[in-house]
Amino acid sequence: MNYRTAFVGGMLIVAFHASRLNTDWNAVREWEVSPLFTLPAGLKAAFEVHCAAVSNSSVGLHGVEVQAAGNAIALRSSAKMTISKGGGWVEGCITVPL
Repeated sequence: MNYRTAFVGGMLIVAFHASRLNTDWNAVREWEVSPLFTLPAGLKAAFEVHCAAVSNSSVGLHGVEVQAAGNAIALRSSAKMTISKGGGWVEGCITVPL
């Protein structure tokens, strides 16, 4: 995982590139979750946020979203799909109101 963060006012901006290693991500239905980050103690999203991400998932370039809820930032599948362990990737950016 490569990522960059910025904190502007009460907003956290996270841009990332994640490569799948060791195991495939097989989402058997839409809205399955794959965790990315946990915010530091005391920080949490003021409300749930979803942003589109791009990937080479089995459903195409836009098969994944990034979600912030509570203190977690995770990937969410938009449909039944797979991201393979060998060369699977996701890129995205999310702005989290704290």
